[in-house]
Formats: sequence, C-alpha cells, structure tokens
Amino acid sequence: MSSTVPSLAPVRRSHYILIFVVMLILRGVCAFRFRVDADEPQHLHVIWGWVNGYLPYRDVFDNHGPLFHVLLAPLFRVLGERPDILILMRFAMIPFLAICLWCVYRVGTDLFSRNVGIWAAILTGFYPEYFLTSAEFRTDVLWTVLWLLALVTITRQSFGKKHAFLTGLLLGGCFGVTVKTGLMVGALGPWALMAAVRTWNEGGQGIVRSLVVKALAGLGGFVMVPGAALLFFAAQGMARQYLYYNIGFNLIPHSQNWERFDGHVLWFPLFLLVVLVVYAFVRKRSYSAIDIQRIGLVLTAGFYFTALKTFFPTLSRQDDLPVIPLATLVVVAALFFLVDRVSSADRRRWLLTAGFPLLAAIEILVLTLKTSSWTDNMASHTVMVADVLKATEKHEFVMDATGETIFRMRPFYYALEAFTKVRIERGLIVDDIAQNLIDTQTSLVRIRDLTKPATAFVRENYLLIGHGLWMVGKKVKPTEPDSRTKIHFETRIAARYTFLTPEAQQVMGELDGMPFSGERLLEPGPHDFVAAEKVKDYLLLFSARGFQRGFIPVMAVSAQAEKQADPSF
Repeated sequence: MSSTVPSLAPVRRSHYILIFVVMLILRGVCAFRFRVDADEPQHLHVIWGWVNGYLPYRDVFDNHGPLFHVLLAPLFRVLGERPDILILMRFAMIPFLAICLWCVYRVGTDLFSRNVGIWAAILTGFYPEYFLTSAEFRTDVLWTVLWLLALVTITRQSFGKKHAFLTGLLLGGCFGVTVKTGLMVGALGPWALMAAVRTWNEGGQGIVRSLVVKALAGLGGFVMVPGAALLFFAAQGMARQYLYYNIGFNLIPHSQNWERFDGHVLWFPLFLLVVLVVYAFVRKRSYSAIDIQRIGLVLTAGFYFTALKTFFPTLSRQDDLPVIPLATLVVVAALFFLVDRVSSADRRRWLLTAGFPLLAAIEILVLTLKTSSWTDNMASHTVMVADVLKATEKHEFVMDATGETIFRMRPFYYALEAFTKVRIERGLIVDDIAQNLIDTQTSLVRIRDLTKPATAFVRENYLLIGHGLWMVGKKVKPTEPDSRTKIHFETRIAARYTFLTPEAQQVMGELDGMPFSGERLLEPGPHDFVAAEKVKDYLLLFSARGFQRGFIPVMAVSAQAEKQADPSF
C-alpha cells in the first residue's frame, strides 16, 4: 500500500462529536433493553463469589481468567445485591468502549492518517456485531481493550525496551483474562519477525543485543499477570485447579468446531497460500518502517481470523471482538487509498463527505434492526433476580444453568455451558443435579438450559411461579375418587409445605394422622393428607414460606384470573 492517504476529510469536528454522542445514547439504551446473554450473569456470579469470599475454581465454577472479575469486584461491592445489577455493570463497559475506539483512532492515525483513524473508530463502534457484543458485560471486552492498547504500543515509531515491556505486560493481562490470548500472540508472530528482519538488515550483527534485550523485556512483562495469578492460587493450594479450569477444561476433543471436518479447516491454509503468493510478487521491493507496520497489521488480522476459524474448538461471536477493529482499519485505509486515486477533486470531496457517513448510517440501521426495535428484553431478567432475592436467604442454594440468579450458590458445581454439557454427555462429569437438589434442600430452580434428567426432576417436584423460576411443590390428586378428601403423595425435597386450592386458598385437614393447620415440615418420603373439605380436581402442595412471601404457582394465578373473569367459576 502506498504511504499516501488523504490527510484531511472535509467533515467538521462537530459532526464527529455528534456521531459519537449518538453512539453513546444507543449504548445507554442497549444497557437497559438489550437481551441478556448467558455469559453476563455467569461473570456477575463469579464476581459475587469474589466479593463474598468464595474462590473461583474451588467454590465457584469458572473457566475464564480471574483478571476481569477481580478488577470489577470493587464496583460490584459498592453497588450491592440489587436486581438491576446487570444494567449498571453494563454501563461499566462504556469506558472500555471509549478506550477501544481511541486505540483504533490512534493506530489508524499513526499508520495512515487522522481521518482513517477517525472513520475506522466510528465504523468499528457502529458495526452491529461489535456494538452489541461489546455492550454486554463480558470478559472479552477487557480482553479487547488490552489487546488494542498493546497494538498502540507496538505501532509507536520508536519501539524501545520500555515499549517491549509494556507490550508484554498488556498481552500478559490479556492472558489473565482468557487463554485465548495464545492466538493473539501467534498472530503477532509474522509482524514481529518482519520487524526483526528489517532491523537486522539495517543494523547487522550489532543490533542483536538490542533485539535480545527487547525480547527479554517483552517476556518479562508478559509473565507478570499470569504469574501473579498462578502464585496467588498456588498459595491457596489451587494451582492445579487454576491451570485446569483455565486451559484443560476448555480443550475437549470432538467438541463443536472439532467434531466435524469441513470447509472451516481450509481458512488458515488458504490464508498462508495467499500470503506466499503475494510475497512472491513483492519480495524484491524495499519497505520502510511504516510499510512494515501496515503489512504487519494486515497479517495479524488475517492470521487471527483464519486461525480462529480453523483451530478453535468452539466458535462464538465474542471471539471476533479483537479482530473487528483491525479489519475495519484495513478496510477504511483501503477505501481512503482508492478515494485518493480518483482523478476529480469534486468527486473525492463527495466521497469523503457523503460516503463514510452513509456507511455509518447503514450500520446504525442494521444495528437497530438487530435489536428487535429495542424491545425491553431486560425487564424479565431483572424481575427474576428480584424474585430470587425475595424468595431465598443469602446462605441458601438456587439451581440455575450458569449463574443467572447471580446472588446465590448453585447446588451443582459446574456451570452448564457448552464444554460442561459435552463432558456430561460423554460421562466425564456426573449429572447428579437432582440428588444435589435433594441433599441441599434447594427450594428454588431456574429450569432453563438444565440437563434433561434435571429438567424432568424439577417438573415433577417443583411448581412454576413465573419468570422461569420453579419453587418446591407439586400437584396432588385425591387417592379415593369417591370421597375426594384423601390424598396420598410423596415428597423428594425436605421443606415446610402448605396445601393450596387451584385458586390459591389454603386448605386445612389432617396430615400423616395429625391435625394440619396451615404448614408443616415434610421430610422426603410418602405422606397422607385428608382435606377438611372435598377436593375438586387437585390440590397444590407448595412451599409455605414462598406462599407467605407472596408467591403462588402459575396455575393458581391462571385459576384466579379465570374466576375473576367468570364469577360462576
């Protein structure tokens, strides 16, 4: 690529500011209304564990690095246990977005021009996948911030040992967030090799010492964050768990992207082929330092993307966060390069003043369509968390798939994310969720995304109370149809129970041969109840405490609504 790119686009600074204000407003709306991804409350649950003295990898399941959770724990502690915690923690991601876009601007400005940097930042920020994924509360946002800050350091014109150390420190911080950083380090390899070869050619053998010092400085910076984390968990007697749940747990043969042999395995070989072909045509050219930086940026983006698609065991949209800004930089720089080749000055001016704003407008339109017209998808989650806080005490267990209830421990250690489910299917992890519910007397369950055996157990021994929550209880029917007062039933979860009619009215009578006046602790096993009045079709055996705190089964709510609509019911 030529070193010439347009340095001035005739767009006023006020226009740029307006664009970024629109982006900020959309991010605020997104924090309140965008749907909840399973990873978000999982991260919040891990942070809640840190704040309450529970260690990840031992007390609380986690298969990510600890840095993100440790950094956000103080803010979480200040906010406290509140149903809208996810909304507020999403706002904490906005400063990360600002840093990311500043990094894109800085790299674009240093390698190409100020306006390449500005428009790359704008188009990155509005790119739908990047906008929505980075708006979520997830570790990958911090991961991307550290990665882009490392690129800002790498692209400095004077790259000394201090910069090498800082680059290593930032990449080590990335590793402290996720071991997926190994892919980033690999992607930087060709760039580092080109820079080293050029430095060697200019300085000869006398430059060896400088290169070695920089390499050692970079390595020293890299090991600091992951080394400190390893030492901390080793001091807790958890070094093996830390390494296993960060690395080994996420590597399982034949899972998702590794279970099939199809076109995705060709991404990386094709990329290497293209690089070799291009190199064959341009190898005899001489390159300036800025040319090496630009080529390095292109190679890094291509290496990361193709290696990700080819080699990663599982693919998710958040894995694209680090490469989207790089790809956008390359595309915007190429567009500016092409615009500069247009012969007509008026046409160049039109392309610069209308073309890029039009691209941003298209992104905003697609972004709006992708959010389902910004319908409020957060409300049900907030109400669900509020119900959990209302229905249970802090020391009690609540079963969910990945930590959606946030503020309660799970009776089953593992979060039921992709790798866990694969291991359960292969018998590497025992699915004893039902037994754990019994052993811990868990009274509340969020049934979504549980395993099939656990789901079947919950449906048999719990009643739906709304917002995906099931509270201990069951429907019981008369044993003797003629009398319609005697009911034989069996409980699996020890709890204090009450009996309700389909209209949510308490029923008195005789339970296990003793008078029953509203509630009683029932141990697991068979029981007999004789109602004081005839039972129409069935009764609801339900958590007495839940009923006292205002919860009733959904079927009772429906019966109440029907009775209000039809007094003859």
